[in-house]
Amino acid sequence: MTSARIWTTLIVVCAGLMLASCQTAALKPPAKIFQAGDFKPLMINARRLEIVDNWTMPMADPHVGHRATPLPSNSLAAWASRVLQPAGGSGEMVFDIRKASITLTQLPLKTGLDGLFTDQENQKITAEIEAQIIWLEPVGGSNARVELRAAHHVTLLESATAGEVQSAIHESLNGAIGRLDGEARRELQKINRIILP
Repeated sequence: MTSARIWTTLIVVCAGLMLASCQTAALKPPAKIFQAGDFKPLMINARRLEIVDNWTMPMADPHVGHRATPLPSNSLAAWASRVLQPAGGSGEMVFDIRKASITLTQLPLKTGLDGLFTDQENQKITAEIEAQIIWLEPVGGSNARVELRAAHHVTLLESATAGEVQSAIHESLNGAIGRLDGEARRELQKINRIILP
């Protein structure tokens, strides 16, 4: 066997081993689009609910909220309409959206051989929500104000497809709204006479 033939065989075997070691990950189903109906309503001691959107979504990098359908502010408004159900005879509740942001940032990659042959996490999608609930009940002389903050992030591999990025955007928003829901319920339980039986 000639030297050139040995080197060719060795290169083919090495290339075959490298390709054989690559594994195709099973496809994940796409993240569920936000559904307000997934949340249990709270009967609030107020005659009406007003939703105020004080957030202007940036369209420049690193913001990617405009790629979510429905938009993050619209999802929050749908959540508030579903969960904060006015059931009282007087008073008002205001749900004020201060921030409904989704950002995509690059993560640092490992260098060297270890980084060269691995599919690393290189992007992070973060959903951040800031809102406040204001309750004014003039008949009973009650009022309250609750500040809410929630965030959730999802990381993506270098090999992520456009569909996986879109799915991660929805997953991060759903996670942040889920956390906001839990925080809102905990904080509202602390306020006397705001939730009706």
